[in-house]
Amino acid sequence: MSPTRVLDYPALAAKAIAARDESIPSEYLLTKSAFPLPKDRTTLIASSSILSPEELEIINLTATKLRDDLATRKYTSVQATTAYCKAAAIAQQATNCLTDMFMDEAIARAKSLDEEFEKTGKPVGPLHGLPISIKDHMDIKGRDSPSGFLDMVGNTIAEEDAHLVSVLREAGAVFYVKTTQPQTIMHLETSCYLGTTINPYNPELTSGGSSGGEGALISMKGSCLGVGTDIGGSIRAPAAACGIYGFKPSIYRLPAGGCQMPMCPTGYEGIICTHGPMARSVEDLKLYMEVMVGSKPWLRDPTVQVKPWNYNPVFPQEKIRIGIMLDDGVVKPLAPMQRALKEVTAKLEASGLFEIVPYECILSDEAWDIISKLYWPDGGAMVREHLARTGEPMLPLSQWIIDWSKELTLGEYLALAARRDDFRKAQAAHWQASGVDVVLSPPSPGAAPALGTAKYWNYTSFWNLTNYPSAIFPTGQFVDSTKDAKDTSYKPSNESEKITWDSYDSEQSSGAPISLQVTGYNGHDEATLAALEKIVKVIS
Repeated sequence: MSPTRVLDYPALAAKAIAARDESIPSEYLLTKSAFPLPKDRTTLIASSSILSPEELEIINLTATKLRDDLATRKYTSVQATTAYCKAAAIAQQATNCLTDMFMDEAIARAKSLDEEFEKTGKPVGPLHGLPISIKDHMDIKGRDSPSGFLDMVGNTIAEEDAHLVSVLREAGAVFYVKTTQPQTIMHLETSCYLGTTINPYNPELTSGGSSGGEGALISMKGSCLGVGTDIGGSIRAPAAACGIYGFKPSIYRLPAGGCQMPMCPTGYEGIICTHGPMARSVEDLKLYMEVMVGSKPWLRDPTVQVKPWNYNPVFPQEKIRIGIMLDDGVVKPLAPMQRALKEVTAKLEASGLFEIVPYECILSDEAWDIISKLYWPDGGAMVREHLARTGEPMLPLSQWIIDWSKELTLGEYLALAARRDDFRKAQAAHWQASGVDVVLSPPSPGAAPALGTAKYWNYTSFWNLTNYPSAIFPTGQFVDSTKDAKDTSYKPSNESEKITWDSYDSEQSSGAPISLQVTGYNGHDEATLAALEKIVKVIS
C-alpha cells in the first residue's frame, strides 16, 4: 500500500531529523567547547574524552584484529559495541553520517553473545561480537529503511532481515547503526531529507556516495566494517573520497534480497546492484567475502553463483601483470590523481614483483551512453512519485542523473540491453588481448570533489557496465596545494572534462586523501583482492 500523500515537506523533514538526533545518547554529545569543529575532523573521537583509553584501542583495530581479540576474550562484545556506539555518535555530529542508532538493541545483542560465549566456551560464529554498520536501504528486522526518501520514513519497518544481514547475524555480528545515502540512491555524493553528509577531512568536500554515510563513519573510526552497495560507484566513490578500503564484487556473487530499491521497477535487470564491504584494511574485505560466500547463499537465492570462496588464485604469469590506465580517454585526471598514480606505479615497478604494462580504456563515451540510459528505464517516474507524496524537492544531483535518461519503450530497453552485452564482449576481447591480470586506475578524476560537483561517474560506472570486480585502496598520499596546483594551461576537450577541471581548487582540496582503484576480470573476485593485497604491501 502506498504511503499517504502529505504535502508538508519542511515539517516532516524536521520531524525525521529530530527523531534521528534523539537516537543519539545525550551523554555522547560533544561539549560546547568542541565547536566550531576543525576542518579535519578525523581526530575528534580521540580528543573528545568520551571514549576511555581501552575503547580508543578497540576502535583503532581493524575488523579482523578485533574479531580475533573478541574470539580470545581480550575484549567482550559489550565493550566493543559500547566503544563503537560512542564513536559513531561523535562521527554523526562531525559529518552527519547516520540515519539511525539503536544502542539499546545492540548492547542487548552483545550481552547475549557474551553470555553464550561464557556458557559454551566458544565464539558464536566467525564474526562473534563484531559491530557492523549497515547502509540505510538494507533491511534490519524492526528498523526502518527509508532509503533517502522522506515519504518512506516510518513506512518501511522491516519484518525480517535482508539476506546479507541474516548471514552476518548468524555469523555473530552486532548491528548498531544505519548510515546515510542520497535521495534516489544515485548520487556520487550523499544528500537527502536528513541533510548532507560531509567529508571527515574537509566539510567543503563530499564524502562520496551513494554509500557516503559508510565512508564517513568508517573514516572517522565510528565503524570497523560496514556494508555498502554499488551500481555505479556507490561503494568505491565514498571509499576513495574518505581514504578507506572498499570492494565491489562481481554481480550474482553475493545475495541481494531484502534491499529497498525505490528508484527501480520490480524485475529491473538493466544494471544490477551489488553489495560489498567497506573497511580499513584489505584483510577486512577478505573477511567479509569469506563469511558471505561461505554461507552458501545460493542455497537460499538461486540467482547467486554456486561458487565457493577460494582465496588461492593462480595468475597466468609468475608475476602479476598490472595494466596502468592513466585515464579513460574522456576526462583527464587532475593533478593529485596523476601524481598518486605515477608514484604508486614507480613503487610497483621498483619492487620487481609485478609486470607493469600500459592499459588503454576503450569505448568510454559508449559506456556512459549505455549505462546512464539503462539506470532509468522509466525516465525517473518512480522518483518523482516518491517526491510528490510529501512535496520533497528534487535535489540538483538527482535531476542531473535523471536528465541523462528518458522513459523507454520495450523495444528501446531491449536494444539498450543488447548494446550492453555487445559492449561487455568488446571489453572482454580487449582485456584478453592486453594480457593483464588486473588494471590499476584512478577511481575518479581527482580526490573528493567539492560539494555539489560530483558529476563524472565513468571511472567507476565503467566497471559496473563490464561487471568486473573492483576495489579501492588509500595511497597514503593527500592533496598538496603546492604539488597539486591546477594546470591552468590545459584546455578541456569536452563538457564533462570542463566541468571537472573548472570545479577543482587545490587550496580547497588540500589535505584530502588520494585513493586508487584495482579492477580484475569478471568473476575473478579472489584474484582481484589477492592482487590488491600484494600492491598494498609494496606501497605501505
